[in-house]
Amino acid sequence: MPRSRSADVTVLTDVTAANCATDMTSAISDAFLFCQNSGVELPEDLLLDIHALGCAKQAGSLMVINATYHDRITRALLDFFTSGRPITAPQNDFRRATVEAFASAFELGWTDGGGSLPVDQNANTWLQGRIELEFGYIALLFQQAKDLRSESGFDYFSWATERADGYTATLRELYNTGKARASKDVMVTFLGEDGAESCITCQTLKGKRHRISWFVSRNYIPPRGVGLECHPGGRCQHGLVKDNGDWITE
Repeated sequence: MPRSRSADVTVLTDVTAANCATDMTSAISDAFLFCQNSGVELPEDLLLDIHALGCAKQAGSLMVINATYHDRITRALLDFFTSGRPITAPQNDFRRATVEAFASAFELGWTDGGGSLPVDQNANTWLQGRIELEFGYIALLFQQAKDLRSESGFDYFSWATERADGYTATLRELYNTGKARASKDVMVTFLGEDGAESCITCQTLKGKRHRISWFVSRNYIPPRGVGLECHPGGRCQHGLVKDNGDWITE
């Protein structure tokens, strides 16, 4: 039976819409890359939108994301101590670095967990909320930096480097959560050693087996999951392990 003209029009419309969406994504990706290469600082909300649309170029590894984030944190803190400027500009630099690093680490985990970009709406909502939580920590950090800047002989370089080490370590949480959310139907068990730090929550969870969505919904993604009492230290060596022995988290 021959196809109807209306059916052909419908197919053509769908294909055209898909091509337009692809072209738009490519255009936004190219514009974002141009801004990055040109040193143009984009607002935080626009950075979030670009990642939510799946238009940001994906980082190749967590190591690269870590190194870039560490450098940007250090530069933002040192700028505050050496420039004499008010908090606003260096803190905004830190916040923009956080948006890009958190989104990149989360998206990398998401794709490593078998998901495709862009991440789904629920995952994106969680990501935005986690970034807002981090903004609160950053605000407290700069208030501390403001007090320390007035101290004579203070070793601000060592302090800034140590803070960068700590904040960069948080990216493991973002990567692991992204990977776990993309693997939500997998059965996993909370296993591993206590390491240098553990907590009552981890002790309660050890040996427990659930679908990974159960751990995700409670923010029980080790290490450094915000639902664990040992967060933000996260120095335990616990993780979520599939029935075949493969570790979901790193």
